[in-house]
Amino acid sequence: MKKRIAIAVAFMCLLAMPVAAAVESGVYKVVPGASVVESGDRVTNGMRVIPLSATLQFDLSASPRSVTAWITNAVWEGGNPFPLTVRGSYAYQPSNGTYTFSGDYLQDKYPSETQYLFDWTFSPSTNGLVLWNGYTYWAGGHLWQIAISNITLVPQPWLTIAANGSSSAQIGWSTNFPDHLLEHASNLPTAIWGTVTNIPSTTGGRYSVIVDTYAPQEFYRLRKP
Repeated sequence: MKKRIAIAVAFMCLLAMPVAAAVESGVYKVVPGASVVESGDRVTNGMRVIPLSATLQFDLSASPRSVTAWITNAVWEGGNPFPLTVRGSYAYQPSNGTYTFSGDYLQDKYPSETQYLFDWTFSPSTNGLVLWNGYTYWAGGHLWQIAISNITLVPQPWLTIAANGSSSAQIGWSTNFPDHLLEHASNLPTAIWGTVTNIPSTTGGRYSVIVDTYAPQEFYRLRKP
């Protein structure tokens, strides 16, 4: 039988607020009720406030560093909201703990490149959350932009998994969640989860543990007690 290993994240953890947060590799969500301001020559009345719902994933250990934003209600030139994936193609760190990403806003929609660009900055705030500021804009001959001001991002308890030889795997999660337990089960659905007792190591803002893969299948989740 081919071995299977899977990750299950407890839904109860997704809204858990960590004690402290920083801009780290991992997955973040925009807080409910967030909005941005779209303005331009083709926007009705020249300006409108648009709700923003998005999930972002940072890989700050990659070369170059990257961010991917899955926006469920993106807008463009005053049109109706639509789902859009935005990927940062350039990144730099203007100060400790802060990262700025830029790229082509519509690259996934028009791979040949457009003049619709973005410059987004992500920084830790004094209350331990991450703030998103910046602009998405048209770099051509007329006015259009989206202003992003102090949008709060909440880190999510997201697990990663990678093979570690032929009989083990490495499971990792952000150090933003020191109070969460890594648990495992051999079948789903189940009401019985066991705690993984392996002591995690810490590298680059990530916890990681090595687990064996002798069982035909195994499921993992993070849970806040």
